[in-house]
Amino acid sequence: MKIDINAKPKEVKKGNFNYSNIQSEYGCNTLYFTKNGKPYTIVAGELHFSRLPKERWRETLLKMQDCGLNTVSTYVFWNYHEEIKGQFDFKGNKDISAFLQICKDIDMPCILRIGPWCHGEVIRGGFPKRINLLAKKRCDNEKYLNEVKEFWQGLYKEVAPFLDGKTVIGLQLENEYTGPTSHIKTLRKIAEEIGFKVPFFTMTAWPSGVPYDDFLPMMGGYPDAPWNRGKSALKPNNRFAITPAKTEDEIGGDLFKSNKSEEGVYDYVPYASCETGPGNQVTQHRRPYISEKDGYGVGFAKFASGLNLLGYYMFCGGSNPNDRLMQENRLTFYPNNYPIVDYDFQAPLSRYGECRAHGDRLRLMHLFIREFDNEICTKQAYFPKWKSGNPNDISFLKCSVRADENGCGYFFSSTYEKGLKYNDFKDVNVTFNIGDKSVKLPSIDIKAGSMFFYPFNIKIGSVNFDYILAQPIAKIQKDGKVSCYFAECEGIEPKCVANGREILLSFDKENIIDDVSIIVIPFEKAKNFHFINGEPYFLDGTVYCDNGTVYQEQISAIDLKDEIEFSKTQKRKLPYNYFLYSTGKREYYKLVLPKDILKDNFDIRLEFDFLGLNLQVFSADTIINDYFNIDKKFVMYLRDYKKYIDKDNTLIIRTSPKTKFGISNVYNEIDIPLDSNYLSLKSAKVVRLNTV
Repeated sequence: MKIDINAKPKEVKKGNFNYSNIQSEYGCNTLYFTKNGKPYTIVAGELHFSRLPKERWRETLLKMQDCGLNTVSTYVFWNYHEEIKGQFDFKGNKDISAFLQICKDIDMPCILRIGPWCHGEVIRGGFPKRINLLAKKRCDNEKYLNEVKEFWQGLYKEVAPFLDGKTVIGLQLENEYTGPTSHIKTLRKIAEEIGFKVPFFTMTAWPSGVPYDDFLPMMGGYPDAPWNRGKSALKPNNRFAITPAKTEDEIGGDLFKSNKSEEGVYDYVPYASCETGPGNQVTQHRRPYISEKDGYGVGFAKFASGLNLLGYYMFCGGSNPNDRLMQENRLTFYPNNYPIVDYDFQAPLSRYGECRAHGDRLRLMHLFIREFDNEICTKQAYFPKWKSGNPNDISFLKCSVRADENGCGYFFSSTYEKGLKYNDFKDVNVTFNIGDKSVKLPSIDIKAGSMFFYPFNIKIGSVNFDYILAQPIAKIQKDGKVSCYFAECEGIEPKCVANGREILLSFDKENIIDDVSIIVIPFEKAKNFHFINGEPYFLDGTVYCDNGTVYQEQISAIDLKDEIEFSKTQKRKLPYNYFLYSTGKREYYKLVLPKDILKDNFDIRLEFDFLGLNLQVFSADTIINDYFNIDKKFVMYLRDYKKYIDKDNTLIIRTSPKTKFGISNVYNEIDIPLDSNYLSLKSAKVVRLNTV
């Protein structure tokens, strides 16, 4: 297969942007972002402080840093903080000031998404009930704007010390807004009059499809669309495609008809995203399962396509407060039913802080940005001409090159699309043309389902490499020598051409080429690679570093299952039966835990085999957890529930079955048997927190 990629670099200009209202170290031009005047890629992950126990904020942010993120983004839900007019609540898990203080302490800048309407699968999109009852809202109605101003004034008192241009670096106004942008400008004027000062005012680029100089447009795209009304697998739609298209026509499709922008309209603003999905929150009627490749694939494709602000939603899952109903549901006239408590989102970091396989894989890409080529954002993305726009056409390779004007860069390839099965591509020969230079890349066979990139025409140390057939992760310069870490490109033998000489690269050893050492890590082993304080580590489990100490959370072989009583029990009168969303018979289970189970253990991971539709977990009459079944198992860590277990060590689990008809006739990507309530405790593994 012969592929030609012909580069036509666009002119990079300063840009006539009015994104900022403060002097800061951050800036941008029409292509990329800067920090202290140098090119900078922002890698941001969404974590909702109000959906996470305050005690775990610091460790979770540090876990995100270990995954290569350098920024956190978070919603500020109005009805979490001022449900009753004038009564502000910034205590406990809602203490945004304490959250931002941690961000400042660990140098993790934050993008605040302050609404006033947020969505985020929260009841009424985050509006207090009184606001939702207004006849005119989300518009320049004086009564509505006065309410917004009062809320933001209360919020400002909490966040003002962190509007220093370093801690809070972005402010998103509204979300998925369908009205005239003049209203967003009104909101910005109110925010500025109150005192909000940030390097970037932002807005979602959908559904308007038109960029404005006053707001950085933020894109999005997800591996699936659980908000879709149908109950069958989605048809492929290039969700994972490496493509010059920047906007997705499906995102937000549950709330409005998407308006796809004309091609090229966003070419003269930096390519930024606030909702690149490494996961999905499942709805009652749609249950997609996010695999490692699903969770990695969208972010990889967007990065390969030139994205320079990677904004993941969600990067860490969470849970809704259980003191009142806060989840979006159809009873409140929104189109989807969601769990009451669970907001795991199948995110790279689970709601309990466990790093999943796609988090490990995303870390490799983020480390490349931070530790190998921190000027990758200056390299524009170029694409071959597509054979067709048909999403089902798998006859040609979706690929790109990100390169500078000297022809130095990286080749990206993807043969993965959820719902499609590619064939292998044999003898792929790529020619990259830029200016008067023509670069012929090595002929390779590309395995179906693979996603990778490798460098070409690159100089490391004193060595000129025509190419290195492995994916770069990190490099260290020490004592006049450069040590480089690479991951195996799946299915491709690692080799390079250095100074005109072809060299086969061995795994897990130093391949010395003059003053350069290349270490190629096998594909699976690379997922355990961490780079902390300039040093490489190979560690399984979930890892983070705090004040120089490296911590490792590991699931041990110690199983306390036999110390736990688990059995069916009689029917109980419990609240929220409706929110099991099933017409089938309920079953009740009793889980009796040893009273001191958490005394000498960092955490306990319970795993159940579950063949029902939905379940709820109660401590006495208080719902503490729930789950919409996606993969025939239910996982629950106990540390977050210590206050309940200390008070009452017996938990009740209520389950409901999937049925053939009615509300519980749902789409499961992984099939769930009909009319089953089967629940069985499989294991109760001790989680250790070790120092390395």
